[in-house]
Amino acid sequence: MDKELFPEKGRDYEEIMDIIEEANERDVKFGSGHVFGSMCSEPLEITKKVHSMFIEANLGNPGLCRGTERLKNEVNRAISSLINAPDDCESLTIGGGTEGNILALWRARNETGNRRVILPKSAHFSFLKACDILEMEPVYLPSDENYLPDLELLEEMIDDSIAAVVGVAGTTELGLIEPIEEMADIVGDIHLHVDAAFGGLVIPFLKELGYEMPAYDFEIDGVDSLVLDPHKMGLSTIPLSIFYSREPLSFSVEAPYLSGERQRTLRGTRSSASISAFWATMNFLGREGYRQIIAQCMENTRYLLKELKSIGLEPIIEPLMNIASFHQDNAEKVVKEMERRGYNISRTVDPSGLRFVVMPHVNKENIDAMTKELSRVIG
Repeated sequence: MDKELFPEKGRDYEEIMDIIEEANERDVKFGSGHVFGSMCSEPLEITKKVHSMFIEANLGNPGLCRGTERLKNEVNRAISSLINAPDDCESLTIGGGTEGNILALWRARNETGNRRVILPKSAHFSFLKACDILEMEPVYLPSDENYLPDLELLEEMIDDSIAAVVGVAGTTELGLIEPIEEMADIVGDIHLHVDAAFGGLVIPFLKELGYEMPAYDFEIDGVDSLVLDPHKMGLSTIPLSIFYSREPLSFSVEAPYLSGERQRTLRGTRSSASISAFWATMNFLGREGYRQIIAQCMENTRYLLKELKSIGLEPIIEPLMNIASFHQDNAEKVVKEMERRGYNISRTVDPSGLRFVVMPHVNKENIDAMTKELSRVIG
């Protein structure tokens, strides 16, 4: 072990900051115009400022954070109006969509005693973590020719051993909204969880902009729980997700030495500055501001589509939201070569392709520069 990494005496402030600044410069920044593979973006200045003001907030001990608790409650109620959540819907601010997906399966397992969960082929890898932790068995539902869950096969897979079924609103690879309403009709009383980590703060504003969007949220009676991530298109600081449950949550543990008495989140100590930061962002932008941002993202997505078609790439689907993916047999090789050239893009696995997330930090000039580089790579 290298003891020099934990110095006996404190180092000089200027020396420390020089090292920190060098490390910071090595990180690829959203503002560089080179990040096309991330579902997060640069927070607003007000967001960063408010986050720093609440850096010691810990809602694991809410009695010490009464102001943060009030802002959290307002955030949760405000977002519930976007997803048609009933007034008595329970909500938890958590540290990411992964935690929300674990909570959904935890609840389903405890309430049913079953350990099998039906996952669409598009399901995020976090469900594998959840199944491993909870000792549940993932059963994958194949996709149809439109890359959506095969509903006929779903009907065949439903039996008394199933604890939960998962649907996705804003799939990671293609940005699709799965047929949640039809899935709800098929699964009946079985717990139906919606992973809307990305789509939850895109779809409502697309609807307000006049886009036709399928139902995906608590508007559907069969939806039991839903998770969404304000640290994605909500432009909050990382990490922040919100988990909603139609029914009272059945899991909690006593925390007798803390002011909250009981805890229902996976984390005890919870960095809570992002909650206040998102409250500030939400109130600074308003619904109108989010509509403008998402309208711009969609315009830039259409521009990206046109530019990449011009260099011979064909979209896997016509983008439904600000995620665009293109057929490419050598996707992994292309992604690595673009990374070597300083560009972060992503890939799809099935089918093999290149994936671009057109977040608020992406503009047409960035797209032009990236397209020029990509055209050299794919020949």
